[in-house]
Amino acid sequence: MATPVMTEPETDTAFVEFVSAVPGFPDARTWGMEVWGDDPSSPFSVMRNVEMEGLEFVVVSPFVFFPDYEPELDDATAGSLGLTGPEEAMVLVVLTIGESIEETTANLLGPIVINTSNNRAVQAILHQPGLSTKTPLIRS
Repeated sequence: MATPVMTEPETDTAFVEFVSAVPGFPDARTWGMEVWGDDPSSPFSVMRNVEMEGLEFVVVSPFVFFPDYEPELDDATAGSLGLTGPEEAMVLVVLTIGESIEETTANLLGPIVINTSNNRAVQAILHQPGLSTKTPLIRS
């Protein structure tokens, strides 16, 4: 997983700025992102909001668990991020952590897309059939 380039000196925290509010959190625009857990190679990250203490999400690249996932961004979303090509886009999905990994779900309908060139982000709302906000992370 690529890491955004804007980091705080002497930490492993990267910062992203949402160009529009995350649904449900209109004042939460700036988020720090760091690896979740002690393993630096973990695919999981925590996004912590700078403006609202205690507001955080666990995120992961969807391609780790859903290799066939193909989110389609509309032109307006790509333009708001200043994306000039797909290689600039980092896609993450928000997880709802269950009591076990089998009960953990991913929001494939509303991925977070980050332009790694300018650290601008958006939670995209996809209009693709078959996607859900509660897709099991591990398929049984």
